[in-house]
Amino acid sequence: MKSYRIYAVLLGLLFTIFILIEYYRPQPIDWNQTFSNKDKIPYGTYVLFNLLPDLFKNQPVKISRLPVASQLESNNYPVSNYVFVNTAFEIDSLDLRALLAYVKNGNQVFISAREYTALLEDTLHFTTHQSFAQKPDSVQLSFTHPTLQKAKPLNFAGAIGNTYFELKKKFKGLTLGKNSADKPNFIWVPYGQGAFLLNSIPQAFCNYHVLSVRQNKYATLALSHLPVQPVLWDEYQKQGRAEDDSVFRVLLAHEALKYAYYLTLFGLLLFVVFEGKRTQRIIPILEKPRNTTLEFVQVVGNLYFNYKNHRIIADKKINYFLEYLRRHYQEPTNDINQEFVAKIAAKSGVPLPEVTSLLEDINGLTATSKITEQQLWHLNNQLENFYRQAGG
Repeated sequence: MKSYRIYAVLLGLLFTIFILIEYYRPQPIDWNQTFSNKDKIPYGTYVLFNLLPDLFKNQPVKISRLPVASQLESNNYPVSNYVFVNTAFEIDSLDLRALLAYVKNGNQVFISAREYTALLEDTLHFTTHQSFAQKPDSVQLSFTHPTLQKAKPLNFAGAIGNTYFELKKKFKGLTLGKNSADKPNFIWVPYGQGAFLLNSIPQAFCNYHVLSVRQNKYATLALSHLPVQPVLWDEYQKQGRAEDDSVFRVLLAHEALKYAYYLTLFGLLLFVVFEGKRTQRIIPILEKPRNTTLEFVQVVGNLYFNYKNHRIIADKKINYFLEYLRRHYQEPTNDINQEFVAKIAAKSGVPLPEVTSLLEDINGLTATSKITEQQLWHLNNQLENFYRQAGG
C-alpha cells in the first residue's frame, strides 16, 4: 500500500510540473480561421463583436446559438440586423424559408462568407468565384457608395483571398463593393421589405485586419450599410448549440490541458496494466477431462484374469444377458422353459436351436460350482453370436 502512495505522489507531481510548463511556455500563434466571437486569435472575430455596440448606438446585440429556423420561429420578431461571418454559409431549405420570411418582413441580413449554399445562390441569382493573389498587398477593396467612392482602396495581404460574385441576368440588386479587377465582392439584394447584404471577404472582419491601421476601416464601413437597429450575431454555424459545451470540450480546446488530460489517462492505464500483472493470482490450468472407461475395463479384466475365477465372469455375463432379454423383449427370466425359449427365438430372430443350446448351457453353468476356461470361452462365443444375430 505504501508503494502505491509513492507512485501516486510521483504521478501527481509530474502532472503538476507538466501543467506549469505548458501554461507558462510561449504559445505559438494559432492561424486557424474560426471566425468565432470568443477567439482572440488572428482569424477570430472577438474585436469586431465587441465594436458592435459602438457601431449600432443604443441597440442591443444578441448572440444566436440556434439554427436560423429555431431562432426566427416567432413571427413577431422585432426589426433587426442578422449578421453572419464565417468561411461558408450553409443552411438547409427549412432555415432558408425562415430567413427569407425574416427579410421579407423588413429585416436586414448581413452575410460575409467565401462560399454560399446553392439554395441561397439560386434564390438571389448569383454565384461565387475565388482566386488568390500572389503578391503582398495586391488585393484592393473599395466601396461604390457615392459617399465612399472618393476614399482610397484598402490594400490587403494576398493570403486574404480574392473571392468575388458573378451576378446572373435575373439578379436584382446593387454592387456596394468591388476589388481591383472591378469584380463585385459586396452586393445589396432587396427582398420584400428588407434586404440581403452579401460580402465575399470574411477575413476582412477578423481581429488581424480589424486591428490593422491600414485595414481597420473596411469592416466598420461595410457594416455601416446596415440601419441602426438591434443586432443578432450568429455563432451557431461556428460553435453549435450552447448546450454542446462541456468540461471535455473546454479541456480539448486548450493544448496544454489537452496534453495533460491525455498524459493522465496514459499514466492511469500504465498503472492498471503493470499493477494488475503483479497482484493477480495465478490461474490454474485445468486439464481436459479424459474418458477412462477403457482403462477401467482393462483393470477389472486383468483383476479377474489374474485370480482365474471364471465363475464370477460367467455369472456377470449371464446376468447381463438375462437383463438384456427382459429389457428388449419384455419377457420375465425367472422361469426358463420351452415356451420362454420359443418366445425369445421368435422376437430376436435367432434360430430356435441356437437359442435352446444357449439357454441350456446357461442352466447348466448356473447349477455347477466350478467353470473351466473352455466353458467360459464357449459361453462367450454363444453370447456374442446371439447379440450379433439379434442386432444388439
